[in-house]
Amino acid sequence: MRREGGGRPLQSDFVNKAGKSLLVPDRRAFLRHTGAVTAAVVAPGAAAGVAAAPPQPERRALDLPLLQALAEAILPEELGNEGVRDVLRDFVRWVDGFEPVAERPHPYLSSSEVRYGPADPAPMWAAQLEALDLLAGKRHGSGFVSLPVAARRELVSGDLVGHAADGAFPSPAYATHVAIGLLARFAARPATADLAYGARINAAACRDLASGAERPRPLATTEA
Repeated sequence: MRREGGGRPLQSDFVNKAGKSLLVPDRRAFLRHTGAVTAAVVAPGAAAGVAAAPPQPERRALDLPLLQALAEAILPEELGNEGVRDVLRDFVRWVDGFEPVAERPHPYLSSSEVRYGPADPAPMWAAQLEALDLLAGKRHGSGFVSLPVAARRELVSGDLVGHAADGAFPSPAYATHVAIGLLARFAARPATADLAYGARINAAACRDLASGAERPRPLATTEA
């Protein structure tokens, strides 16, 4: 390689035998090279000074056979098999759609403070169902699902010591035990009020003044 006056290289030193400059690479090759370098540099942090978001833990799902065995033990027998399945479907849909720490409706007339709901109760409830199954195996030598309904009720009653709430059920999301959460969700359904009164009350609807004096029709008449 020649030096100009023994100093810097000459431009002609970077021309190959075909007369093509070695200082100007092929455009596509250049873009491929720079793109690969950029990706390698940016990928670890996505951007300078910005830490990558930690991976979200996988949500712990409720064991459906255990949940059904629990429901059969604690829900009213008057519901029948189809009624129990309907309550379970509603409960599972609610749990699956639950948003942890969701922003609650603003109490505009009393405060400007933004309030948030509770954490996801599903992991705690899933652990409680598994604990009932383990307890059934240790006491009866059989899983919770295989036990007679009376034996399941006995295990659940003992497990609820320290969890029972005085008075009305709490909001389902605040229930400290899966049995209380299931019963609280069941109690909050309009269909439960209809069943309790034996009439189509439709507690979630707002009736107008004209129909206020009408007595709700019996369930048997409505469903016939």
